[in-house]
Amino acid sequence: IYAPSLNEHYVEQIDRVKNWILNNLDQSIRLGDVARVARMSPKSFSRFFKKNTGKAFIQYVNELRVGLACRKLMQSEASVSEICYATGFNNLSNFNRQFKERKGMSPKEFRKQYQSKLLS
Repeated sequence: IYAPSLNEHYVEQIDRVKNWILNNLDQSIRLGDVARVARMSPKSFSRFFKKNTGKAFIQYVNELRVGLACRKLMQSEASVSEICYATGFNNLSNFNRQFKERKGMSPKEFRKQYQSKLLS
């Protein structure tokens, strides 16, 4: 009888969590909700996630959300605030701060730069 190793179990657990996060990126994602998906306490999950991904949980979620926002900025005419809320951020100033921290420019500047590259 085959029994998965501890490492395989952790990989499956991380994959399950990452898929759940991706499927819920546009909604509010709470640590407790994801910890339940992983069948762990929030504190244990935080340590487990950081150890296995190298990133804090909220850092990982925000990176994914900013990536999704970039795609929406490039592929739609939606306003920055519409994109903010459509990508799971619930505060425009936090969205702008997180975006600028990761991309080195505001969402508006990102879209403008992308559009100017398309025209050149």
